[in-house]
Amino acid sequence: MKKLLVITFLLLMSNTGFSQTYHQAKERKSFTFQVAPTYFNYGGCLFGYQIGVNFKEVFNMSYFHTRDYDFGERYMDDRFAGIQSSVMLPIGDFMQIGPSVRLAKFNSKSQKVFVAAEARFDLSDSWKLGLEYGVGEKRGAGLKFIWNMS
Repeated sequence: MKKLLVITFLLLMSNTGFSQTYHQAKERKSFTFQVAPTYFNYGGCLFGYQIGVNFKEVFNMSYFHTRDYDFGERYMDDRFAGIQSSVMLPIGDFMQIGPSVRLAKFNSKSQKVFVAAEARFDLSDSWKLGLEYGVGEKRGAGLKFIWNMS
């Protein structure tokens, strides 16, 4: 846990200096709310949503909830839900990349911290396409269509 806190602190501090010139030029609001339909492959195809808040479109904290909607012989479908945080660094005018961390439960069982790399592509001023790949208890990949509400 100490390593995670140190890494997060270092990323935030290094990102502060790097992102100031990028966001001064765009003149966006400091805080925006985010809603995203989500597809995530974590031991199967999971679909759901993500709701959160962005700070200058650099730091993101959100709640996600995905499930497989496969009703078969099992009593309950697979669910993967929890909290995600990411720090996005701008690469050019239309792309951001950065680390992402998820603290989650899979079928009500706590999972290892899921650490991923995430890339986001601007589709318009408020719409983005996000791709994510990482490792936790299992390997996982995700796709989300992000709407930043002003």
